[in-house]
Amino acid sequence: MKKLFKKTIALVLCLCMLFSVTAVGAGAVETAEDAQFTSLEGYIASSETVADDSASDKLMNNLAKFLRWLANFFVNDFLFGILAAIMPRSTEYLEMSEVNLEEAENFFKGSEEFADPSAPAEDAVWSLGYASESILPDDFGKEGYKYTRGSYIPYWFTTEVYTEEDGTPEDIKVRTVAMNDGRGVVIFASIDCIGISNADVRKIRAAISQEEIEKYGIIAINVTATHTHSSIDTQGVWTAPISTLANNVLRFTFRDIENYKSGVNEDLLDKIIDSSAKSIRTACENMTEGDLFYARTNIADYVRDRTPPYACDQEMYRLVFKPYDETVKPTLVATFGCHPESASYDYLTTDNGIQIDSKLSADFVYYMEKVCNYAGYNFIFIQGNVGTNTSSRGLSSDNLDHTSHLSAVRFGYELGYIALSMTMTEDERIALNEATGDLLEVNEYAGTEHYTVWYANLATVEEEQVSPVMNIRMEQILLPIDNNVAKVLLKTGIASNTLVFDKKTRDYYGLTEIGYMEIGDSVKIFLDPGELMSELLLDSTPLADFPYLALRDYFGEDLIVCDLMNDAAGYIEPDPYYTVAGYQYDAESGSLESDTWCLLVSMGQHTASSIIGEFIDLVESVR
Repeated sequence: MKKLFKKTIALVLCLCMLFSVTAVGAGAVETAEDAQFTSLEGYIASSETVADDSASDKLMNNLAKFLRWLANFFVNDFLFGILAAIMPRSTEYLEMSEVNLEEAENFFKGSEEFADPSAPAEDAVWSLGYASESILPDDFGKEGYKYTRGSYIPYWFTTEVYTEEDGTPEDIKVRTVAMNDGRGVVIFASIDCIGISNADVRKIRAAISQEEIEKYGIIAINVTATHTHSSIDTQGVWTAPISTLANNVLRFTFRDIENYKSGVNEDLLDKIIDSSAKSIRTACENMTEGDLFYARTNIADYVRDRTPPYACDQEMYRLVFKPYDETVKPTLVATFGCHPESASYDYLTTDNGIQIDSKLSADFVYYMEKVCNYAGYNFIFIQGNVGTNTSSRGLSSDNLDHTSHLSAVRFGYELGYIALSMTMTEDERIALNEATGDLLEVNEYAGTEHYTVWYANLATVEEEQVSPVMNIRMEQILLPIDNNVAKVLLKTGIASNTLVFDKKTRDYYGLTEIGYMEIGDSVKIFLDPGELMSELLLDSTPLADFPYLALRDYFGEDLIVCDLMNDAAGYIEPDPYYTVAGYQYDAESGSLESDTWCLLVSMGQHTASSIIGEFIDLVESVR
């Protein structure tokens, strides 16, 4: 209460002295240690001069910082802080004393030792297997069975999927690759969903028996989400949050543990577990030897960041596995950071007014796969450094009159063509376009106003053969939870992330995983559990107040981030710029841009420094 009283006094003073504060504190830069202010004096004391900023920029930066602090205090600390404090822990959780970060069930540490990526064993060779399975529940669309789409508002029931032009229903899938360099099999399963918690990832791993793990030689099972906003809710937040909260609080009151429930639909989760486990087994059974090739190309015209400082990794990265057995399909693995959300923007006009079209779709991922399949490839999309990145659909939409879903279709086709043709000449691309059925209607629309031919002026890049060495190391970590919305969601069982409670300090943590992977000497990957703001990878300039540089300043330009890997830990925003409902200053436009991304989907203000620090230590421990 004493701390809350001090914060309240500080709030009153701040409201009274807003303009004088922004003037006195012009050019202030928040340090990592002072990122959470407990008093007005603490706020003013944090001020430092930034010589490169103009006076106007200094003032606006300082104002944005103050508004972030104000919002964090009023919304998170005060309003949701009260709610989190009174809400009972009415669902399962781990006590800190029970947590052993060195050992845990259904956790794979990875490689025993890291080999030299440029010096494979004399007899080393790549093996890869592929499989995919539908995750649509067997009762989906049948009368009386309701599922909720994981986007926008709760209780948005869905009973249909979008269809292709010929009426074929789209599918919602898990796609899996199993890779081996001769030293152990590493699994990547990518699920068409908005996110899947680490607790549920471990349930998928548990579905693979110890006998199967030993039979196939599995050393790591990684499960990620494509992050489509038009699939069924896999995080519990959209399905029935109010009734789940009420049920679990009531059961807690009467100690009726048997009838606690998760916000995640159990039938859907069972289907995802069964389908994922089946795809893992099939991928392992399908493994065949071959060569692996790596290429990357710039797709700046197709992806963008929507929040300051507008940092965005605008590269598409591609691995292609070419089997020695020519009767076996090659496999294309693509990764880039982009929210698959276009299809979720479609609206219908009904007797009850305008409402969101709630059909399900894997968004552009389904159509990237379709064009790759037409070209004779298996396909898997692994979400990249997604942050707040979204699609720029101008080149693929071509100014044609169509719905948001059809925009996602065309975006998927175009990105699929780009993935397939990175190393091709224009003549080879023309041949590919014809062989796959001219899906973007080049033959019909080329030469008309605003239409852009997908292969025109497309850069040709070199690919390199990847030496058969694969290193991976995973680590369990605890993330401090200071976002009180997250506390409420986890304490009441609405979301299924693993909650850890420290009785001594009364603090809460989320149990999650991070990882570091090397594929030959070509590819280094940070396996990240949340949605990392791209400035944490790319640009140290806006991180002056953050305790670490951007990751590529440590590990080089070849480092790739794959987000939402083995968890749904939410947005990871640099500590000093974190806000639940505030503003960031955009110097280029000279305006304040609203930022509310961390309100519902974030562990809290210290997530970024916790994860980046742990990752640096992890890499140093193996290199």
